[in-house]
Amino acid sequence: MGTIFVAYGEPERRTAVLEFAARQASASGHDLYVYHVQEGEEEDAAALRTEAEEVLARVAPGVTADVAVEERESFSDDTNVSPQKRLTDAVLESGREYEYVVMGAVERTAVEGVTHASMTKAVLETRAVPVLLVPV
Repeated sequence: MGTIFVAYGEPERRTAVLEFAARQASASGHDLYVYHVQEGEEEDAAALRTEAEEVLARVAPGVTADVAVEERESFSDDTNVSPQKRLTDAVLESGREYEYVVMGAVERTAVEGVTHASMTKAVLETRAVPVLLVPV
């Protein structure tokens, strides 16, 4: 079978997205590739992996999954690559072909839409792979 790419994002929403993707993978026989972009020094990569693995063990214990946390060596303006770019690169340049991408559909106000670039919009604009949005 194929692989489903899961954008494992914001703390308050990522569990629902991963649970949905895990159920889809279990029903379809697909594997999961769970990807998180480390956005700050306070995020612990090992803790994020453990959190994702615990969700998968609880929701879909038979599903094969790779959990990747893109860690950054430094968090300065000189090394700052947008999370949108890092996410789209992970989808497009991983060497894998994905059945589809699962990510949260986060509603933003007009002001937020101007001040915060949308991860969802960045992935949709690649037109490289179908995207399934989970309302969170």
